[in-house]
Amino acid sequence: MLSELVDSTGSNEAGFVLFKKLKTARDTNTVITLCIEPTESLSSSFLNSSIGLFLETYGIVSFKETVKFKGNKAQFKKLSHYISMFSQLENIEH
Repeated sequence: MLSELVDSTGSNEAGFVLFKKLKTARDTNTVITLCIEPTESLSSSFLNSSIGLFLETYGIVSFKETVKFKGNKAQFKKLSHYISMFSQLENIEH
């Protein structure tokens, strides 16, 4: 569960905590499943400092190999949209 990895999903600091856990998983070839509760609100600060930083640092392929999601349809759509938008921005900048 995401709530077991971080205390909150509303700040950059919590995002950096998740980023470090994702980085460790990547470095050890471990898959992390993020189970997101329907009541958890993922702030843009949190997403930018965790998933966004991971995507920027390691790329989408490494992300897909490291991170799996579990949650309701609304949470999945929000995360999919975020990843898609981030990937599009990265393609424009490069």
